[in-house]
Amino acid sequence: MSVVIPVISQSNNQLGAVFLVGQIVMSLVLASMVKVLQPDFSVFVILFFRYLFCLPLLVAYAIFTRGAQFLNITNIQGLALRTGFGLLGLTMWFLSIIYLDISLATALSQTMPIFITGLSVLIAGEKVGLKRSASVFVGFLGVVVLIFPLTPTVNLLGVFYALLGAFFSALMFVYLRVLGRTDPAVTTAIWYNSTGVVLAGIIAFSFDDFDAIQQLSSLTPLYLLIALGVCASFQQFFLAQSHMYAQASMLAPLHFLAIPLGIGIGIMFFNESITLKFLMGTAIIIASTYYIVMREQAK
Repeated sequence: MSVVIPVISQSNNQLGAVFLVGQIVMSLVLASMVKVLQPDFSVFVILFFRYLFCLPLLVAYAIFTRGAQFLNITNIQGLALRTGFGLLGLTMWFLSIIYLDISLATALSQTMPIFITGLSVLIAGEKVGLKRSASVFVGFLGVVVLIFPLTPTVNLLGVFYALLGAFFSALMFVYLRVLGRTDPAVTTAIWYNSTGVVLAGIIAFSFDDFDAIQQLSSLTPLYLLIALGVCASFQQFFLAQSHMYAQASMLAPLHFLAIPLGIGIGIMFFNESITLKFLMGTAIIIASTYYIVMREQAK
């Protein structure tokens, strides 16, 4: 069976950029939903419904594109690692949103390329030069500027969750790259989300979370939980399509749109305030990660 690879052109780059912006918007919509749902539901109940209602569209798309082979996987070990780190990364991300302002959690999430650089050395044995090593150090310096000195709005546990989320997400992307050599992204996504449904469901409902179940008698939170899963499926689809139509080097700077969009959502909907310290720390992190991404693409 032949594989058709899209030719990268200016128009394709533009379409890829549109898909990536859509993915960023969806991720911030998801963060806002988690913030709204959290007072009434535990993080594992939220994760359960996110994974559950993410599956139908993914399965439909996989059957449409792969037919009866839509669940076939070649690299089982890679899938297990991608799934495990993905589950940990998303759990930590949701917890960081619960404990931190969306703007701060989003800024800290941009440290993921810094972790990817370090993990590439440990896992892939990649040699990292002095300039990229210095960029990693500068990036973590930006984190220090961002959170210190401590203020009442900065929750250290939330910061810990945010950095752990970036770390586990970096591990996930490392193994996602490995999986991409042998297996379609939509199939790995189905296995990942199916595992999430089972594990989050066991954890959430084994603790007799009857209060959460009673909340579902009202249609409003149920609709919001369903929307959470549907938006998550579109988020994954948009991300995959963006890298299908555009070069990674062209898309890399667009990832930083998450920060101003996160700031805007935080101010408009959650009464968050932005300080000079926040802007300085965020600027340092952006500069560091942008340099790392550009160096990797050039290499």
